[in-house]
Amino acid sequence: MSGRKERLEVEVDPRLHAYAEHLVEVGQAASVSDVINDALAERERQDREALDYVRETAARADQGKMARVLAHIDRQAAALPAT
Repeated sequence: MSGRKERLEVEVDPRLHAYAEHLVEVGQAASVSDVINDALAERERQDREALDYVRETAARADQGKMARVLAHIDRQAAALPAT
């Protein structure tokens, strides 16, 4: 993670704010900002792992079947009303 930080103003549930403050008070985090950074970094890691899993699974899949599924999805999407 980069040493450079950007300021961000967010609103969180009171219980989550209290929990973040608790982590700081008991020495498990240096600051509430660190708690938020760590949580977002973990979410990013989980998302990246999930995407890697999907890509690996798709690479092993029957490509002809995948093409038919994707074509079906495209047809359904084309039939949706415009937003």
